[in-house]
Amino acid sequence: MGGQVILTRRETSFGLLAAGLGSLTLPSRGQDALAARLARDAIPFDAAFDPAEERTLADALARIIGDRDIVMLGESSHGDGASIRLRGRLVELLHRRFGFDVLAFEADFWSVTRGWGDISQPEQIRPFAQTNIYDFWGRAPAVDGLWAYVETVFRAGGRLDVCGFDCRLKGASARSGVVDVLRPVATAVGLPDDAFEAFVRGYAALQSAEFDAPPEPAVQEAYFAALARFVSLLRRDDAAPGDASGQILAELASLDAWARFAWLGHSRDEAMAANLGWLIRHRHPGRKIIVWAHNNHILKDTSVYLDVRDKGPAAQIAAMSDAQKTALAYVGGVTSRAFPDRVCAIATTLGRGHVSALSHKALDGSEIDFGVTRPVPAQEADSLEAALLDRGSGAAVIDFKGLARGDFFRSRLLDLSFSAEAPYGRGYDAAIYLRDGVGLA
Repeated sequence: MGGQVILTRRETSFGLLAAGLGSLTLPSRGQDALAARLARDAIPFDAAFDPAEERTLADALARIIGDRDIVMLGESSHGDGASIRLRGRLVELLHRRFGFDVLAFEADFWSVTRGWGDISQPEQIRPFAQTNIYDFWGRAPAVDGLWAYVETVFRAGGRLDVCGFDCRLKGASARSGVVDVLRPVATAVGLPDDAFEAFVRGYAALQSAEFDAPPEPAVQEAYFAALARFVSLLRRDDAAPGDASGQILAELASLDAWARFAWLGHSRDEAMAANLGWLIRHRHPGRKIIVWAHNNHILKDTSVYLDVRDKGPAAQIAAMSDAQKTALAYVGGVTSRAFPDRVCAIATTLGRGHVSALSHKALDGSEIDFGVTRPVPAQEADSLEAALLDRGSGAAVIDFKGLARGDFFRSRLLDLSFSAEAPYGRGYDAAIYLRDGVGLA
């Protein structure tokens, strides 16, 4: 997850960049020519558009997306209520006008993906989201419009399926149901009781402490061994990837990846991309999918991070080993390689205003006080955001299609908390700018 103060354990260079840029004193600059050109060519639109009637943004998106069937929508802060409201309208527009009918959240793979299949009435949708998706997307007033539309489609008998791809299982369904669902399966395939109990102990540690207090090495090893044996027994039965056993195989792989992320520092993005890939191939084959996540997760090219020019983070990146740089992964990049020419990544950014001030508890299933806000950081004079502020538009879409690989400009696209000069066109197909940020309330 991204976010200005949501910092748990980070397996990518994002933590290094945030630390380096957060402490970097930037020299005074004038307006950058590339940023000014991008701002001049940006297409203004009404952020409060009616998805059923909007034409300007729809035409721009048609050019940006083309025939790609996986559209990733990002945000620069999880406290950015303006972006969340806008993306709710974008989901409706993409569903109505472009035929996208799956909404995949950076949220609990088990709870959201399994739980959606149990919904039989539209009145169940809002409570389901509130208890199984992170608060800023499941419970915040900023997301009311999105869930109202999902309810409307469901009530009318339409098709707009919801799923999750995060290996971190923080939803109510997973907290209460993983062990109960897997126990009879383990018994049926012949997993010994002591092996299953080793899994239960490891899973309990993930749910209760995760990063803060990893269990003893012996508990970790027994957890991984139990999962490996469970997988081996399931595969012995030649489970097809899309059937019930195939789903359990994907879930066991995700449970293994969550522990390796939390206890050993492995890549969460790799695990999330594997889950998303399973959803694309096996749960929703042939469907057009909207991916809802933070900007840094939808990045399609890690060189956007690795080639940042600011002195602080550049020095830190230079100190990384070649192996560390090679291992760097983001959902957008892994998915783009797995599904060539099918992924379109659209980030969002803000000019001014406020966002909700979130704490680490936002990622742990705790309720958030949406009314506590903080200002959007002041924009540097040479940034894309400053150039867009000068243009005066309330909202605009910026197409990066014409950017060369060597084109760098300053922006807060990686995360609202810091500004960086980077080759953003390598990682994003477009960006949507909103002048005025508001909190989640």
